[in-house]
Amino acid sequence: MRILGPATALTVIAALVAGCGSVVDGTAKPAPNLKPRPLSGATVQQVLLDGTALSQMLSQPFVSRRPAEFGGPDKLTHSDGSVASPGCLGVTTMLQQSVYQSADVKDVASESWWNNGEPAQVIGVQEGVVSLPSAAQAQALFATFSAQWQQCKGTTMTEQSGPISTTTDINDVRVAGSVLAATNTATAVLPNMPALRPTPQARAIGVQLNCLVEVEVVFFGERRSSDPGSANVDTSATDIAKAMMDKVNALS
Repeated sequence: MRILGPATALTVIAALVAGCGSVVDGTAKPAPNLKPRPLSGATVQQVLLDGTALSQMLSQPFVSRRPAEFGGPDKLTHSDGSVASPGCLGVTTMLQQSVYQSADVKDVASESWWNNGEPAQVIGVQEGVVSLPSAAQAQALFATFSAQWQQCKGTTMTEQSGPISTTTDINDVRVAGSVLAATNTATAVLPNMPALRPTPQARAIGVQLNCLVEVEVVFFGERRSSDPGSANVDTSATDIAKAMMDKVNALS
């Protein structure tokens, strides 16, 4: 991916005055009917889960593959290869520019994690957060994605990037409340070599307030049930997305 003194005291006081109704025994209490605020700016980065949280959720260690990135729409990914069925690109690839081109994207944050080289269930995890100006716009975009993804169920995507050809089967698509999920199987082929072992991939997009969160979990094709890790191809991406959505709530 092309791909994050006196002034402080005044800021704290202003926040308490604006957002709290009363203080009892030193504890600030939210004012009644206080509406959640849309997330914007650098706060969006805090929605990303760190390696410790992911390790606890999936019961295997992770190391940072690429430092967290933060910025505007320019931080969305542009696919360099040729793609068949471009309308389904968002199901198989994270944070695509073409997928968000109709949206008024404000902030983008992302981070990638890799397994530590030991036997495990999961090769890597990618996380992304996209903020829009309002919750209504985020909900509308999520509804669009839900309709698009469901039409892609059973589709086979092919992408040619340099000498590498990747075929991805979109096996299943499902929507549960505010989370959209897909289960895919990707097979890469290099010139003059047999196809690599297929790798299961779990995708999820969740919507919370004015943010969309994206997750991809890539599993080892040769994993064994005895290998460390508790990740599940049908649920882990959704679980991570929900944890990120909880952070959106907590930060609003």
